[in-house]
Amino acid sequence: MLFLSNIHFIPHVHWDREWLRSTDASRIKLCYFFDRLIDMLENDPQMKYFTFDGQTAALEDYLSIKPFQKERIARLVKARKLFIGPWYVQPDMIIPSGEALLRNLIIGSQYAQSFGHCLQVGWVPDAFGQNKITPYLFKQIGMKGVYAWRGFDYDCLEDSLFLWEGNGNTVLPAIHFALGYGHYRGFPEDYEDVKKDMENFIPKLKERYQDGEILFMLGSDYAFPRRHSSQMINRLQKDGYQCQMTNPEDYLENILKAAKQNHHELKVYKGEARSATLGRIHAGITSTRVDIKNAMRYYETIMAKVVEPMVSMTRSLGGHCDQELINYFWKIIFKNQFHDSIYSSSPDSINHTVENRLLNLRHGLNELIWMNFRFLAETVDLSELNDQEDILVLFNTLPYQRQDFAFVSMIVKDKDFVLKRHDGTIVPYQFMNETKETCHDIEYYNGMENFHDSGEVLEGTKFKVQFKIDTSFLPPMGYEILKVCFKEKTSTSLQGDVSVMNHGAQNKYLSVVIEEDGTLTVTNKLTGETYHHLHTLLEKGDDGDEYNYSPCIDDQEIRINDVKPTIELVESSSIEVKYRITFDTAVPSKVVDHHRSQETKPLRIITDVSLKAHSQTVDFETTIENHSCDHIVRVAFDDIYTSKQNCSQDQLGTIIRDNVITNQKGIENGATEYVLPIYAMQRFVKLNHQNAIMSLLSQGPLEYEVENDQRICLTLLRSVGKFGKADLLIRPGRSSGYRMDTPSSQLLDKKVTSQYSLFFGESQQMSDLVRTAEILNTPVQTRYLNDISRQKNKGLKWQYEDIKLDTRVELMAYKKAECGQASVIRILNNRDEDIENVVLYIPADKKCYLGDALEEKQEELENQDGKIYIKSMMSNTFVTVIIE
Repeated sequence: MLFLSNIHFIPHVHWDREWLRSTDASRIKLCYFFDRLIDMLENDPQMKYFTFDGQTAALEDYLSIKPFQKERIARLVKARKLFIGPWYVQPDMIIPSGEALLRNLIIGSQYAQSFGHCLQVGWVPDAFGQNKITPYLFKQIGMKGVYAWRGFDYDCLEDSLFLWEGNGNTVLPAIHFALGYGHYRGFPEDYEDVKKDMENFIPKLKERYQDGEILFMLGSDYAFPRRHSSQMINRLQKDGYQCQMTNPEDYLENILKAAKQNHHELKVYKGEARSATLGRIHAGITSTRVDIKNAMRYYETIMAKVVEPMVSMTRSLGGHCDQELINYFWKIIFKNQFHDSIYSSSPDSINHTVENRLLNLRHGLNELIWMNFRFLAETVDLSELNDQEDILVLFNTLPYQRQDFAFVSMIVKDKDFVLKRHDGTIVPYQFMNETKETCHDIEYYNGMENFHDSGEVLEGTKFKVQFKIDTSFLPPMGYEILKVCFKEKTSTSLQGDVSVMNHGAQNKYLSVVIEEDGTLTVTNKLTGETYHHLHTLLEKGDDGDEYNYSPCIDDQEIRINDVKPTIELVESSSIEVKYRITFDTAVPSKVVDHHRSQETKPLRIITDVSLKAHSQTVDFETTIENHSCDHIVRVAFDDIYTSKQNCSQDQLGTIIRDNVITNQKGIENGATEYVLPIYAMQRFVKLNHQNAIMSLLSQGPLEYEVENDQRICLTLLRSVGKFGKADLLIRPGRSSGYRMDTPSSQLLDKKVTSQYSLFFGESQQMSDLVRTAEILNTPVQTRYLNDISRQKNKGLKWQYEDIKLDTRVELMAYKKAECGQASVIRILNNRDEDIENVVLYIPADKKCYLGDALEEKQEELENQDGKIYIKSMMSNTFVTVIIE
């Protein structure tokens, strides 16, 4: 008999909204689950607590079927018997942006609070590795601690109770699920079996809970609450076991109290957690269905950096948009960021569900953008326009002036026109040689081009024109309207500093030469240093599944550049020179029995390489036409310096990682998998040295690896055909998912397009690198409007500037408050040094407050004639400002 420890049982469930089954299939089971749970919590006095997975989306799913159960659930939540929140969904912690993770917590915790109580601890049971910003995020919304599992191991944690240090020196008490979040799925019905379990598990757990407060996780994936749980605990108590049913809040309080009484000095853990000693973290999942991940990166950026700032601007001018409408689309984003969903570690049916949500996001976010253009068309004074004059509206949704070029697509009645600012100043533009393809969804044309006009293009009565204009005249966080004057001509042209060279191009910063094998040689004119073998395309087999990349036996990596490409000049002007590099080759068709087949299939890779005026980046758009299975395609860039570490952007700043993982336990010693040094970035990655900067910037692909301490590799395509697979070289033993085919993840006969850039600069230009990445990912929004009133309307001006930010910080969010009519600005110091006296420029008549992440006011900030000063911001932290 083992009576020396206090045993705490937390009844819980981890509920995958979609993984093995679709959301609606799971919803059927969910209804039976909640019906049973409500009955047990109401009618069994000894069934004191139940924790529902730290998320609320599944509760929303249930109540959409049974809304009449809301009051019963609210009573249980208020009584602290049922614990819900703080997440809306359980997300992956690595892939989503910082704002997406924070907003997931805000929306989830506020929904939980509407029932009477939100779980006051963070809950991360099943994310594939832990992010270093996690304790900071939870602290920002008022959490008292955090529970987590994957990524930690016994070598880095002496005890399951520890302190986790995050950004800004934030420290939260944390509890590691010592044997996993589902190690004790539920009591057997035979009490003798229960006692055997106690004697089996208690010695294992006792080592991990030094203060004698042992935690049993009474539940697991989809585990229904056991009706006999309370009776079994009572019988254990009668047999002398010091045990009780508890919840995450009370258990945290108890174990911290015990640690204090025992003078237990808790160890501090700092950083991310990526160990696979105890549980698989599935490195390589960051490139499964790269097409979906590219799209999700785009939509979460457009939501936070375009849609909400546009709505905030037009609201300040008298427009209206409910935050509930905005949050509806945030929830669609979150549902796709649910960990199994964004991983694409699912059967094909679930991947198709995720794709359908992408369609909903494309249509919905486009309409949210479009309504702001409609607002201006209905409110700006357009009375001076004549019948030969239309308008072009441009929105800059960044809080500073830009130095780039906006892409404009219009369908016009005449190819001859002049663009003019309101004062008559001519705005030059440059026609594009190639017209970009546009899709024919009516929702797309509702936003970008008039649907009926597009039909007239096909009939030849109207013309599609596409051009670029310099954006430097646009105000920060504002809009400007240009006249489109037909029947006028001008000799004014757009001037840049790009010129064509033999097999290349140059501007004042860079010289780019395209070699015969399609690689680039780039000279950084600021430093005089030259880089070779840039943009080397590499292909190899992948014997893995949707969870893990795994190498084939005796595979040889194929260097695509060994096949001579065709190189074509497709744009040539002083603002942009673009070359198209096309490779046509053949690669093995599939993997059979861990070996690549002798049969081959064609592979075409088309890359547009562009150098623009006044730019420190070389920009790439690569399309892979895939006809093979079970392989991976990467692009590589060689620095001229070496470093054993890399520096990449995470959600709130940067993170330094080792290129080679040297402290692995090893599969031979019982680790669950061999962790490859495959990492995820947000916007950029570079080698961690103090020399001149060569950094890879991405607008989509996020998985990278550094080879030989010098070569940065970016994954552009990963083609696999199994949900789960057993006995991989890097992951022997059982499969992680079911061993079933997932043809959609092969991306067979698909075109996958990715955009990325190389930034070259001086060593002190990290701030410029950050800002360049932000600009590349946040395009100017443009719309040509011809169906307009040409009336005074409400007399709004042709130009408007809303807010402006200190150049040392970036914008995380500019949005309507969750409650009330205030505006909320979230400001991020994503530099690696603390800064003081951060300036925010706002209208002089506005009141301004510092708030917490949940938008509760903390202190008023003095408005000094339109300037707000934030005294200090620690490195890699944010502040929330409320403007009334």
